[in-house]
Amino acid sequence: MNSSPKGVLFDFDGTLADTMEGHYLAWKSALAEHGISIDARDFYPLEGTDLHEIAKVFAKGPIWTAESIDALVQKKKEYYVGMQSIAFYPAVETVISELQGRKVPMAIVTAGHLDQLKATVPGEFLDQFDVLLTGDQYKRGKPDPEPYLKGANALGLRPEECIAVENAPLGVLSAKRANTYCIGICSTVGRDILAEADEVLDRFEDLKSSTKFGQL
Repeated sequence: MNSSPKGVLFDFDGTLADTMEGHYLAWKSALAEHGISIDARDFYPLEGTDLHEIAKVFAKGPIWTAESIDALVQKKKEYYVGMQSIAFYPAVETVISELQGRKVPMAIVTAGHLDQLKATVPGEFLDQFDVLLTGDQYKRGKPDPEPYLKGANALGLRPEECIAVENAPLGVLSAKRANTYCIGICSTVGRDILAEADEVLDRFEDLKSSTKFGQL
């Protein structure tokens, strides 16, 4: 990115909000109904993966048809919506409000589905974004570049005119493959895991000290 950035593409889970444990517990509960046991080490490396693809990782064998995978994903979402209380990371609400006030184009680019997002996140927060691009709106999830390519296009920008803010390695790869400058946030993994990002910060609130982010 040679010129100043014009827009921001934010991942949601683990980047804007501390939701990953809630997602893990929802998958754990949904899978337990079928006698399948998982622990956190099984789930966290899959962060950012399409929900149906996550289901297929744990639910294997001929009994798992497309219809039963769909039902499993729906059950997971029901558990998540029922248990999740959204907690934003420090400075998230302030930063988003400031960007919105300056009319900086912003999108959420997440693997989560739109119904799940709208059922768990306050509408007044989501309304600050120009675009909500969720996993049920694209065919190939992270680490494929499609989510970030579509996110930039939906903002009316080229990918290289945007900054992507991510917390997961699959998301970082997706952004970089889309030719988007990527800032990794160490909210759920260490710096070494996010090494492919252009810039790695310890906390979301550190975005304020990022030279590139400060150009918005």
